[in-house]
Amino acid sequence: MAHHGAITGPAPVSITELLQRFADHWMIAYEPTLSVWSAERRSTDGRHIRFLYGHSVAALGAKLADVETAAP
Repeated sequence: MAHHGAITGPAPVSITELLQRFADHWMIAYEPTLSVWSAERRSTDGRHIRFLYGHSVAALGAKLADVETAAP
């Protein structure tokens, strides 16, 4: 059976890995009152915002890896 999706490496499992891999394009933050990690990316004109979140670094890293792989 052929694989039709993009193949990615493993998702980052530490905050250091997450920042090294995605901080150039995403603003990554932790919200302690909600216990949520988030990533935000804005278009250069500020009209488009992409926002992702996860309850762990690994969960957010997996979502970021999926989005970065799917981007044209």
